[in-house]
Amino acid sequence: MSAAVTQQRQAQQIMHPRWLGALQPNRLSAARSFVAKMVREHWDIQLVNTEVDRLGNGTLIYRLDTPGGVMSFVAFVSEPRSVNRTSRIIGSSWDMLGSLMDGEPDLDRIEQNRRELPKLYAGRAPEGTLTWFRANQSTRLFEHVRECLAAGRQPSKELVAEVGYLMRNTGLDGNGTFGTRDFRELGPGHPLSTPYHAQMLSAYLMREVSIDLVQHLAKLDHEGAALLAPDIRRSIAIGNGSALGLVLFTFNRPHLIGTLIERYEKALSHALDLPLASDDPAWDRLEALVNRSILYRQQDLGRYVTLPSGPQISSELRFVKRLIDAARGGGYPLPLRALEESMAGRVLPETIETIHSILLELDPAATDRFMVTAALDESLLTDGAQRIAALRQSIRQNFSWAVDIQLASADEASRVWYKSRDSEEPRCGPSNEVPEGTIDLSFDIPREIQRLLRRIDQDSRLTTVGALLVADPTLEQIVAHVQNLADLPYAIPRMDIKDDYLVPVHLIHLLNGFAFGVDKTVDRLERILRGVIFEGAPYRDELGCPDAADWYWAPHHDSYVLPVVETVEWSDR
Repeated sequence: MSAAVTQQRQAQQIMHPRWLGALQPNRLSAARSFVAKMVREHWDIQLVNTEVDRLGNGTLIYRLDTPGGVMSFVAFVSEPRSVNRTSRIIGSSWDMLGSLMDGEPDLDRIEQNRRELPKLYAGRAPEGTLTWFRANQSTRLFEHVRECLAAGRQPSKELVAEVGYLMRNTGLDGNGTFGTRDFRELGPGHPLSTPYHAQMLSAYLMREVSIDLVQHLAKLDHEGAALLAPDIRRSIAIGNGSALGLVLFTFNRPHLIGTLIERYEKALSHALDLPLASDDPAWDRLEALVNRSILYRQQDLGRYVTLPSGPQISSELRFVKRLIDAARGGGYPLPLRALEESMAGRVLPETIETIHSILLELDPAATDRFMVTAALDESLLTDGAQRIAALRQSIRQNFSWAVDIQLASADEASRVWYKSRDSEEPRCGPSNEVPEGTIDLSFDIPREIQRLLRRIDQDSRLTTVGALLVADPTLEQIVAHVQNLADLPYAIPRMDIKDDYLVPVHLIHLLNGFAFGVDKTVDRLERILRGVIFEGAPYRDELGCPDAADWYWAPHHDSYVLPVVETVEWSDR
């Protein structure tokens, strides 16, 4: 299949926070591209040592052989305790601490990790460390699975489906934090040079640890303990939770956000332009993946609040199947463009983006060419020699949305973004509820651009950016954004970050779901997102199986379904 990339969607539509929050995990998301890489390159992952007592205290060590070199992974597990045990970073007691390192799993570095990891912020990672991580057991599922296996039977499929994970990620640090390796210097030959693959490998191995640990403990309980059945094991994921820090991340990493979305839009444009005849096998592939996604969403037991539920999306996907049939038999030169037009305004953005993620699978080799495979230069430096007239023109041409956006009134724009004193956790709230002198960590791009435009219009004597910044140094940050992001229309969410009525969960989902690949993202309080990652993914002993790379949207089992939810017409809600 081949087709030229043509029309992409306008940033005015995509960069609205409501639509950003609807973007779905897809072939370009870090979790999926990482598993595809492991399968393609025939990675070999071995558990080389397990020393864990019946209470759950001990160590598991893994060795990874890849075409780019050897890595090691060590996990220190502990008996769960209720004291200071929390899913938030402020905790000081975790059920698992661990480290991903370049090179062989040598004893000296393992022991240094054992000493340093519990210190967290005061700790120092040994040389060659890629990530440090922390995780907690699911209090509901882990013991249930252990008891069932020890008794020689399988755990409840319904409970596995409801909880989804044996362990939840509670912290994953790298890229220079605690002395870990800076990802920018890994280089193209390193097996984890693609952005976020180091984090994905760490989360993937957390999942491996959770299965190895529960089966090991069950065997300590009873020598004849059962192993998890393959279908149940595949449906167990790693839990993940995120909150307001990802909103600040979105604004602090505009090059990354703009590049990821632009590559996605180019890949989607290619897929929509595939000139499929009615008898093209791609239609059968499309139908099969839509059917899988329908069942997968219908089995989603999450209690959603702000975001639409799985059964609601499942019902809308059934409706879209009729639109697909119409596009296939309609004699259109570009039938997937016709499908795109027929969905507009009739189903939720999440349903449309689910279809988009499936369309990226129709020409996988072409889609993969749009992947971001190396660290980006994200510097924001000002060019003092630029003429003021050119700067003004760039604002009018590339940032007109920031000039024209309807901002919240003064009495509805009091939101302050800050870090808590005790835990360093990102938070936000009304300015009258935070201590005087609190530093606002947000960057208010629309208001800053409007301030910049007013300043350069006030003084015709300022002819260069350098002269402007000498006159008003406080404009340096916004000038850097205008100069460096002019060619990245998808870099900045088009929103008012000060608006009291902002719904943060949309931007949290952008990173967690779209960029990282977290799925079944249940929202709470409009600012907390909990989901699962690697549900259905192959385990280390399955990486060589024929279907290893075709793992997502895998339903738990065909007979377990939920009631159908009626389709509704979508509006901007």
